[in-house]
Amino acid sequence: MWFYLSCAIVCIISANGYKSSTPFIKNLVRGGDHFEGPHWADNENALYWTDITGQKIYRLDAETGNVTIREIVYGPVSLVVTVKDYPKLILVSSRSELYLLSWDSEQGDSALRLLTAVDLGKPDNRINDGKVDKRGRLWFGTMGKEDESGVEKEQGTLYMLTKENYINPAEKVMPVSISNGIAWTSDDLFMFYIDSVLRNIQVFDYDLDTGSIRNRRTLFDFQINNVTGVPDGMTIDTDGNLWVACYDGGKVIKIDSRAGKLLEQHKMPASKVTSVTWGGHNFATLFVTTSKRSLNSMQLAQEPEAGSLFAIENTGSRGYPSNQFIFSNADLY
Repeated sequence: MWFYLSCAIVCIISANGYKSSTPFIKNLVRGGDHFEGPHWADNENALYWTDITGQKIYRLDAETGNVTIREIVYGPVSLVVTVKDYPKLILVSSRSELYLLSWDSEQGDSALRLLTAVDLGKPDNRINDGKVDKRGRLWFGTMGKEDESGVEKEQGTLYMLTKENYINPAEKVMPVSISNGIAWTSDDLFMFYIDSVLRNIQVFDYDLDTGSIRNRRTLFDFQINNVTGVPDGMTIDTDGNLWVACYDGGKVIKIDSRAGKLLEQHKMPASKVTSVTWGGHNFATLFVTTSKRSLNSMQLAQEPEAGSLFAIENTGSRGYPSNQFIFSNADLY
């Protein structure tokens, strides 16, 4: 059974303006500040996600509805993925470092085992979003100093980390301003990537064997397509369509990854939509994280569900299992 606090019908409007289906949305967990990074662990039947500014990692047991929380005092937490062959062992970011952590450990921050650190010499940078490819390599990116005026541009990098190069992860794209959503086609011929400041979705030719990317170009531009907000987290479905969270846009959009065409817009009850992932039975549930960070009192009154984890059912689409990070002898590291 799902743990949820409210439920409502959501109309999905196609790019042509008509209602294409009537899925419904559930509010699963309230009370976050800046929820991000959902990752479905199919072998555990559980969802992990983070609260960046709250410095917490969450785990929802889909069978019982139980939600457990780990607080990371050390710094902002934005990325969490599971480690293959080691249930409840996660790879998590804090500030500009990556750590291994056993979920069931009772040692708090002292249970964190440092794997690597990046962006040395840039103490205000932090890791933001990340995703694992089919070979178990973690692609993750960083961003620059963030304050009320915005983010310092072109201070970050997109990295690729493997069990062989974890001390010095490979630099793949630089400079980057706000590294965000990543997705691959099912045949692994293309990789999609978001640098939020650019307000577009980019695509690379991808070589799964080598992990190389080339021929960078724009697939979809928010301004040209009159889409409000900025692109944030992203996932892909079994039909090859991209699902993109629109931060400050109050919606999730569905894009044809071949034609770069806007197909649907899924309105959410929160303006700051941060990320999306597929999970649940047959991977037919779209989990959506949102934020209430920087909303004033009037905006909070208008968006009482901001800062929640949602699930959208009956979209007519489904996704793939989340890839897991591969690291030999991770339990002994």
